[in-house]
Amino acid sequence: MCDYLFKSHHLHDGFLYICIMNLFLRILFILFSLKAFSQDTLMPTIFLDDIIISEENNGFSKEDFFTYVKNDTTFYMGFKHLRYYSHNYESQLRILDKKGNIKGALSRKGKHYSDGTHAWILDDSLNIEGKIYKRNGTYRFYTPKAFEEVFFPKDTINVSLKISSKKNKRESQNMRDAKTVGFSVGSEETEQNKLGLRKKLAIFSAKMQQYYNYILSDTIYNNKDCYVFTVQVKNDSNEDKVLIKKLTSFFDKENFNVIYREYKFDYNHLLFNIDMDIIVHMDYIDNIHVPVKIYYKGIWNIMFFRPERAEFILSNTNYLIH
Repeated sequence: MCDYLFKSHHLHDGFLYICIMNLFLRILFILFSLKAFSQDTLMPTIFLDDIIISEENNGFSKEDFFTYVKNDTTFYMGFKHLRYYSHNYESQLRILDKKGNIKGALSRKGKHYSDGTHAWILDDSLNIEGKIYKRNGTYRFYTPKAFEEVFFPKDTINVSLKISSKKNKRESQNMRDAKTVGFSVGSEETEQNKLGLRKKLAIFSAKMQQYYNYILSDTIYNNKDCYVFTVQVKNDSNEDKVLIKKLTSFFDKENFNVIYREYKFDYNHLLFNIDMDIIVHMDYIDNIHVPVKIYYKGIWNIMFFRPERAEFILSNTNYLIH
């Protein structure tokens, strides 16, 4: 995710958005070297428990459902709600060695405050174990610094519920593209195509369809009837062709809000390898769609840099909806 591959400040920037979808994607835009992709077309069939979807028995076509997935903004809005509304948080971060033993741990509890224009946090407790910090007080690892900057900013930040179609000039191109791909699953409408990364991220494109199964089923989640849409790589022989191994989304049948999402990323290269799992649980608080639990477990290993293995859990409770 090249001559800037080995500059530490770029790697730090890349990991800034690992915790939620666009965290992860920023590092990918720096790391990958791929070819460009061709014009997108739709998958010929999707299977609903081995029954082909039809407009007659579901009320929408397969083309409709692909559009819902790619154009969804509910997941993004849920994360805007995370910063916009006051709530309590509790998190645990563990840095692991090769055998899964804990090298360092960081646990925190506190409150996220918001007045609808600005937001800030206040830790009630902060517990540190092992080698998390250097002697000068800075983080020994990139991962805890990335999570802190995303979820626990040291300074007051601006908040808004506005989703603008205009470019935010204060954001980098990497960040804008990461949001596009991270919150609009399968989108190929990125501003850039650094060495062809779009191809592997555009999981609904004509060239990528050969590597995936697209499955639609249903379930009940948090007492809500949901469509379950799964994009899953067909077999292990496609490991060098795909980056996203599995993507599962639960759509609330009542309003098509995404209320659960699970990602599996896995890729090996001579210069680097990544293996990441991200799970996001959403819920409704006074009819407002918010993230209540975020889980990350991942390994990234880049040549000339110390590999990092980490596990992170964030729970958000007691939202104050005003």
